[in-house]
Amino acid sequence: MLILVVDDDAAVRRIARAALEGAGYEVLEAEGGEAALRELREHVPTPQILLTDIVMPGMNGLTLAALVHRQVPGIRVIFMSGFVDDYRVELTGSVCLRKPFTIAQLLATVRGAETAC
Repeated sequence: MLILVVDDDAAVRRIARAALEGAGYEVLEAEGGEAALRELREHVPTPQILLTDIVMPGMNGLTLAALVHRQVPGIRVIFMSGFVDDYRVELTGSVCLRKPFTIAQLLATVRGAETAC
């Protein structure tokens, strides 16, 4: 399973990548929305899961997810944020992971999204 991790915080990306790869997932990463869209255009096969922060400079995660969902309708989206309650997340097939999270919480959330794929 291929996961695209998007967060403007390099430490969050690094930790998520290490945890996910340690659990056997393939991981692409991007520091923001534009970089994520580039990864999506340039990478084959297409990721099955988008793991994205909501609050990022430039394009936020909600906008990114809507754009990605148009290109890859079946993609599962996991939003990460310390501000989950401040946003209405209405994208079909999406779940939220509240920051800060543990590795166990991250992996459980991804496994839940994976079984829905």
